[in-house]
Amino acid sequence: MAESIYSNGTKVWFEDKERGWIPGEVVSSSVQGDGSVEIAFITERQKEITLKSTLKDITNNTSKLPPLSNPSGYEQVEDLTHLPHLNEPSILDVIHNRYAERKLYTYSGIVLVAVNPFTDVPIYGQDIIQTYAGHKREELGPHLFTIAEEAYRALQRDTKNQTIIVSGESGAGKTESAKYIMRYMASVKSNTVRETTSSTSVEHQVLATNPILEAFGNAKTSRNDNSSRFGKYIQILFDDQSSIVGARIRTYLLERSRISFQQRSERNYHIFYQLCEGASPEERANFGLDSDATGYRYLSSSSIKIDNVNDAANFTATRQALAIVGIDEEKQLAIFRLLAGLLHLGNVEINHRRDAKDAIIDEKNDAALQKAMELLGIDAAEFAKCTTKRLIDARGEKFSSARTMDQSIGVRDGVAKFIYSCIFDWLVLRINASLSSNDAIQREKSFIAVLDIYGFEHFRTNSFEQFCINYANEKLQQQFISHVFKLEQAEYALEAIDWTTIDFSDNQPCIDLIEGKLGILALLDEESRLATGTDESLIDKLNSQLKTPEHKSIFKDHLHGNEAFTVAHYAGDVSYNIDGFLEKNRGTVPEEHKDLLTSSSNDFLREVIDVGINIGIDTHHGPVSKSKAVGPSKAVSGRKPTQCSVFKSSLLTLTEALSVTDIHYIRCIKPNESKRAWEFNSPLVLSQLRACGVVETVRITSAGYPTRWTYEEFAARSILLSFLHTAH
Repeated sequence: MAESIYSNGTKVWFEDKERGWIPGEVVSSSVQGDGSVEIAFITERQKEITLKSTLKDITNNTSKLPPLSNPSGYEQVEDLTHLPHLNEPSILDVIHNRYAERKLYTYSGIVLVAVNPFTDVPIYGQDIIQTYAGHKREELGPHLFTIAEEAYRALQRDTKNQTIIVSGESGAGKTESAKYIMRYMASVKSNTVRETTSSTSVEHQVLATNPILEAFGNAKTSRNDNSSRFGKYIQILFDDQSSIVGARIRTYLLERSRISFQQRSERNYHIFYQLCEGASPEERANFGLDSDATGYRYLSSSSIKIDNVNDAANFTATRQALAIVGIDEEKQLAIFRLLAGLLHLGNVEINHRRDAKDAIIDEKNDAALQKAMELLGIDAAEFAKCTTKRLIDARGEKFSSARTMDQSIGVRDGVAKFIYSCIFDWLVLRINASLSSNDAIQREKSFIAVLDIYGFEHFRTNSFEQFCINYANEKLQQQFISHVFKLEQAEYALEAIDWTTIDFSDNQPCIDLIEGKLGILALLDEESRLATGTDESLIDKLNSQLKTPEHKSIFKDHLHGNEAFTVAHYAGDVSYNIDGFLEKNRGTVPEEHKDLLTSSSNDFLREVIDVGINIGIDTHHGPVSKSKAVGPSKAVSGRKPTQCSVFKSSLLTLTEALSVTDIHYIRCIKPNESKRAWEFNSPLVLSQLRACGVVETVRITSAGYPTRWTYEEFAARSILLSFLHTAH
């Protein structure tokens, strides 16, 4: 019977570089004298291929023969697990066919696959929300709202906290998907939630977080016009009547380096361009701002405009959102004052002496310095002195040492990045205070969370930020596989199927390489705490201690010597440029600059710095649950926490929080690199399906029971195959 599966005319799939997979079919099959089966195929490109296998391998689904194509009628199936032949090309084919029919969503078991259309589609309005409200998943087609409704129904039924994880590459549509889910939650329950003020409801406050966090935390990248450069975990809080009473937000790893540098096709954070274009003439005069962003070093090296984006209009929306979450006009102006100060700070000229490498700043004649320090409330001469001179404390004796021009520029930019990070921390803290009132905390019984996390990143040049982002993806991928595997075998038990527990390898070796006792993070922290530590000494240490038989397949040689190191991630090999690793990991400003900031005459600057210093130790930005209160944790042995140690700690807290919730998965897919509406690049989509775990889920399924037929379908298929075998 096994060889008849590949009988004449059977449709199959062949791998193809241009299209991922292409159709083919069997033209002949025969059993050889040694018991092997020889099968001849022809592809869509008219290429003839002959392959051999054994009856045993075909029966056990372990042969190297091309995957089987599904019968007609399955080309646009709504749930991929309903495919008779569950394999990679069939998954790609269904998603492609559905997308061609303007169907963005497809189920893959517990996962919803969402393909970005790169255009507005009218399927998220209030009428659509009401259509999905109260309906079970199987009653309506795949949609973001079916996942949101499923989470809400589970919350009511089981009173167990729920999490919706939205993941995918940059440009895949994660942020938009998360916004629509939050809108659904707010809209469905809006008629049962009392107003928190005379004019603003909790739902409006929850939705107002989107334009704020996008303005201050999103930026244009080479792959996405509105890329989240931080991760966020938003919990929508419900009372015992399943009504929304508040929300809280936890954020992760804001990309600080973007403040002072962006690639040519990228932008700084949206808020800077919004401020330049949207501020009133009076505000511009007070801040010394020009509406032309090209005049600022922190903005001019990048792309200034985004097609079809009105920065001035978005600035108005940002201000309105700030007001909704309780940040009044006075505080808003205080924020904008600091942002303007950072733009001027970036324009401070730092040169070196004609006869030496020592850095110099002409504090009396540098207009940018004078304006920046006026806005920040800092003495210009003191700032110039601290920036060009290093204060050294050697056994109680203090003396100064000249900095080079490059070192001074690094300090100037480091101060700008630190202040911006503190502003972001302050904003998140204020949003949480607004969304999580004492009344909300008292009434909270459960939550539905939305995790909008940065997807796996692999750019032409990858640095510290990409390393941390991909580390987070490794941890979440491991949790995903464990969750899917657990549910898969639970289904076998439910069906009373006699099975042997499947051993399935995961990405633990890569995680061990990164976070083990002698892993990359430990070595990075060790080198960061050494006064003599450099990027070069770090790469030497990584190469000497990690090139072991244990890590051979994961920590790989890099083609460009000691400029980078390469890690074999679950989604592919990524090389990380070592330049700037230690500075970014240290993430601190010199103590003398910190003293200047904390003694500033600008009250608001002192306030945000205080928040940033405390939250920077812990980066919780709000409790994950009522049992985990906000507050700085003690640094080990009095050491200043590094960025990677803080990130590792917060990531551990996140995974622990996820483990005690029911999880729903949305995998966002970018169909093309050009952001063209309705264009589908099959190899690009296929690589993402592999990277985000959709194909991995299929591999787990295939390792167990790859065919999901009803009893009637199975019986009919068995009779047919038995007949074909007898005839043969």
